[in-house]
Amino acid sequence: MEATVHVTTIDYLIIVAYLLFALVMGVILGKRASKSLAEYFAAGRSLPWWLAGTSMVATTFAADTPLAVSGLVRTQGVAGNWFWWNGVFANMLGTFLFAPLWRRSGVLTDLEFIKIRYDGKAAEFLRGFRVLYSSLIYNSIVMGWVILGASKIVQATFGWDPWVTLGVLIVITFIYTLSAGLWGVVITDIVQFILAVTGAVWLGISSLLAVGGGTSLVSQLAERGLLERLAIVPTPEMRELWVAFLTYVLLQWWTVGRPDGEGYIAQRILSTRDERHATLAFLWFAFAHYVIRPWWWLLVGLASLILIPEAIPAARGGDEAAYPMLMGRLLPVGVLGIMVASLLAAFMSTMDTQMNWAASYLTNDFYRAYIRRDASDRHYVLMARVATTVILLLGVGVSLITQEISKAWMLLAGLNAGIGTVSVLRWLWWRVNAWSELGAMLTALVANTVIHVLGWMKIAPFAMLIEKEGFPYRLMIIVGLTQVAWLAFTFLTSPVSRERLVEFYRRVRPPGWWGSIPQEAGVVPVRMGWGWLAGWAGGAFLIYGGLFALGGLLLWQSSWLWGGLAAFVVGVIGVRYGLQATWRQSVEAAEVQWRS
Repeated sequence: MEATVHVTTIDYLIIVAYLLFALVMGVILGKRASKSLAEYFAAGRSLPWWLAGTSMVATTFAADTPLAVSGLVRTQGVAGNWFWWNGVFANMLGTFLFAPLWRRSGVLTDLEFIKIRYDGKAAEFLRGFRVLYSSLIYNSIVMGWVILGASKIVQATFGWDPWVTLGVLIVITFIYTLSAGLWGVVITDIVQFILAVTGAVWLGISSLLAVGGGTSLVSQLAERGLLERLAIVPTPEMRELWVAFLTYVLLQWWTVGRPDGEGYIAQRILSTRDERHATLAFLWFAFAHYVIRPWWWLLVGLASLILIPEAIPAARGGDEAAYPMLMGRLLPVGVLGIMVASLLAAFMSTMDTQMNWAASYLTNDFYRAYIRRDASDRHYVLMARVATTVILLLGVGVSLITQEISKAWMLLAGLNAGIGTVSVLRWLWWRVNAWSELGAMLTALVANTVIHVLGWMKIAPFAMLIEKEGFPYRLMIIVGLTQVAWLAFTFLTSPVSRERLVEFYRRVRPPGWWGSIPQEAGVVPVRMGWGWLAGWAGGAFLIYGGLFALGGLLLWQSSWLWGGLAAFVVGVIGVRYGLQATWRQSVEAAEVQWRS
């Protein structure tokens, strides 16, 4: 991709100022983070909701994100973003059902949950397998596409060899993450979030003004026969996109990944002050992630169909290059520096989180669990820094073989297809055991691998399944296989021991189907009733309503605006009721724990 942006001295000064800030934070917070693993990986379990939630939002905004989203708009339209918008339903489950349970569990990492929920050799193997799978495979793929996205931006903005620039950024990120742990991550995330949102809003508005405003954009899309790109929900005539939409909203959100929260999401929840802060952190994260940010990227993608009507060659970055190309065309001196700094900050905010939480797995759930169990905190912090180094090197290696960001997104979704059901039910149903999770994960891994190998061999119909258009069908196949597999593994193996189940229930007090376990634990079951469901539904109305209303305001679509506002009001009522029920359950659970 040819360089298209002229960066001035003022722009460079803004960028350098931010990078110096990140380094200084690492030095200031390094001593505090070195006290213990809880400080290094969980910020001493003292984060307020707004800090934990903002850190989650900053992490999900990598440098690749606006490129991939605007690229999706160019190829599939606004409706193509249901690939990630469907996550609202899972996030609301996390808010009203699982955030308090995570915080109540008291574990340091989400993989430590395996230790308190299951027992036996299968549990030990599952924990070790998930450590290596999550930190070495899953995490490396994520870091690979993040580095790829940043390299496209660097090429378009600076015209430098991207590896020179990225080398500097990675070293700076590595230094403050290595020194300050999660403290360094969350503090720098605040500034990164402010910069990222400022830059995204500025470019989104500039793109809208460049095509004459919202009404003009809609009319120009209609004149070019591209009005369907504006559809929020695809019409049945848009067959491929309609199938994808149905797959995303009916299947993906509860079967792909872990709807209860995992990785850096669980890490932030476990680092909050208490259950109330955990719940609010998850809610704020979801609102900022889906309502505050997306339209500024969508506007760039829509406007680029008018401003860059020609196809962008793959050699210049393809459709994902439209975002940095419009940066160069539309942003003035100084603002460009803020925009570039925001994208560099977005890159760094994701990289620091991926390094820190993956290192927490290798240190706490592998080294401490299987190799050396009785060392000092100072020793474990040292090993955490060694693990951080290993994680970074792996991520850089994978980035060298990653070619397209959105394909990497879908590859990861395929690897996690079907395991969501187990991750939810392990909190709610006593019969789920370690073999249930192993069966789901191994089936998804093997099925996804076989489909890709046969696809690369050009064997029909597998060749179609590994393309973006075939992703929904691939997802349905893998999800179906994993559901059969995990149920078979569950009923063909022995349940978790009563002793472990009683200990887990007494500690976490989850809702669901636990049979006589509460009585054996000597506690009265904590019942939430329908409050969590009201919160879940209300949260979905709140966020989708806010998302559609903002789009209606920006593009002067009255039906979106008024329909979205009505849904938003309904959502506020449901969320309020859900929060009251969640906090009431937390109080009851605390009383049960005190009596125990």
